[in-house]
Order: sequence, then structure tokens, then C-alpha cells
Amino acid sequence: MPFPPSVRSLPKTQLAGIDVYVHDDGRTQILFMELGKDRAEVVVPTHTHDVEWGIVVEGRIDMTIDGRTESHLAGATHLIPAHVPHSFRFTPGTSSVHYFIEKRVALPASAPRP
Repeated sequence: MPFPPSVRSLPKTQLAGIDVYVHDDGRTQILFMELGKDRAEVVVPTHTHDVEWGIVVEGRIDMTIDGRTESHLAGATHLIPAHVPHSFRFTPGTSSVHYFIEKRVALPASAPRP
């Protein structure tokens, strides 16, 4: 997987079975997401939240945004407007980065806080 030690040293959690390294500044979060090649595909069910921007680092994410499905390969970016319904299907071997202007995941209890 492509993330360097500086990312892998961030607090780690899971979201729908995907390993997630979380950068949290107290107001916003950046999620570095990895689904290993040896894992089964993962579907993140339809949900909404505030604005999300992201990029696929490697692999493929099939995104359904407001009823329209697109495949995003390495290098593809997405911008999901606030409160638009969307879901993701991560294929094994996929890594991606997602930026939120809100907190999306809880940090593990043992994780250092900013």
C-alpha cells in the first residue's frame, strides 16, 4: 500500500472493514483509507454528510453519487456536495484519501488528541 510511515503513524480505526488512518485537527478530518489486496470488497452503504473531496491513490472505487454510478481509478478525484446521497464500493487493493470539513470517524480511545 502506498502510504508512508508518517501517515501510518496516525491514529488507526476501521470504517466498514477498511483500515483508516485519521488526521484530525479538531474541526476537520482527512481519512487515509486502505483495503488490502487480500481482503474482500467493501461496500459503504448510502449516506450523507457535509462536503467531501477525495482522490483514489491506487485501485478502484465504484461511487454512486445522487443515483449515478461511476468507476474511479487511481488519480481520479471526487467532490460530493453537502447532503447528497452517495455510496462506495471499494475493490481489494484500493487506497484513497478523503477530506471532510466535519468529523466523520471517532478516534480510538488511546489515540492522542490535537
